[in-house]
Amino acid sequence: MSVYTVSIVRGDDVERQVREAVNLLGGMERFVRPGARVLVKPNMTGPASYEKGVTTNPAVVEALARMALETGAGAVDIGDGTGSVHIGSLKVLELCGMAEVAGRLGCGLVDLNKGECVKIPVEGGLILDHVMVNRNFLEYDAVINVPVLKTHFITEVSLGMKNMKGCIPPSEKRRFHDVGVNMAVADLNKAARTALTVMDGTVAGEGLGPKEGRPVGFKTVLAGANVLAVDMTAAAVMGFVPEEIEHIRMAAEHGLGPVASGEIQVVGEPVEAVRRKFLPAVPAMPDSDRARIINYQACSGCMGAAAIAVSRLTDMGFFEAWSGERLTLVIGTKVPAGVEAEPDTFLLGNCAVRKQDGERVIRGCAPSALDVANMILDYYRITARPYV
Repeated sequence: MSVYTVSIVRGDDVERQVREAVNLLGGMERFVRPGARVLVKPNMTGPASYEKGVTTNPAVVEALARMALETGAGAVDIGDGTGSVHIGSLKVLELCGMAEVAGRLGCGLVDLNKGECVKIPVEGGLILDHVMVNRNFLEYDAVINVPVLKTHFITEVSLGMKNMKGCIPPSEKRRFHDVGVNMAVADLNKAARTALTVMDGTVAGEGLGPKEGRPVGFKTVLAGANVLAVDMTAAAVMGFVPEEIEHIRMAAEHGLGPVASGEIQVVGEPVEAVRRKFLPAVPAMPDSDRARIINYQACSGCMGAAAIAVSRLTDMGFFEAWSGERLTLVIGTKVPAGVEAEPDTFLLGNCAVRKQDGERVIRGCAPSALDVANMILDYYRITARPYV
């Protein structure tokens, strides 16, 4: 039986924590050789401060980039492909403090949503036979994956494997939602690998993630060479049973790392010393004079997509400007016939949609909340977009 090592370090000094977490694994020289081109890949969901538990803490990225340079890396870049495509990855990196870090250390900034992509086969894929990956990502000698420890309305947790969606183009991100995010994330991690995963739990997120949840001052950093082992340990730290989280279980069955938590050697702090029960990302369904969600036995993925879409439309002022009476989003596996004919009613998710077509039909398993909001805006010919 293979043994995978994951380090856990708690404290108030972020740079010390990051250095100790990596040193417990054998030091940065284990992952970065002299002259190597290195990518530090944070989680840049959108232009939200790390203090909200949404994006990666710049101090964690800076510590890792500095360590890579000290080890003799020839070049270190900081890059991601944000989900906020309308804002752009470089702008999000700037707004989240990464440009300032890059300037101090002489690092480059990279938009992984742009540029040529390469078709990578997925041998024995669960749902994909190939995945499109940004060529720049593939050309680095070492990639350091720096996700945020947080919950997510579709995948339950958003950790290292989920963060890898940042290396695929926007069209591929949408395809993942069409075919099923959990299986697609497991397949992606078989095709695109990283050298090191450092989990930023300095400020984590719980509840309706990835954006609408609430921050948790967790003061914890985890690290490991195997992303699945890190994700399993992080999920356990959050109070979940790792083997019950769909994409983690699928990745384990895919042979991407440990099959069970018992194969993981934890160094530094034990899991029990830092474990905290995180609120899951199961949303309350908004119901107001202007918007409602009708749930006909939907999964949490579609529940979250609908709730977050309403939240983002509300935040951008849609309902103040909209001339309609009440927006209705219908989700679930038992949607009765004829519902779609009601005015200002949208069907969300493959189960609700079935074989129907039309401007008020939004497919996906589960659909992206941002796509839902944008398709509603397109239907009403509104050009503004949520600022996420």
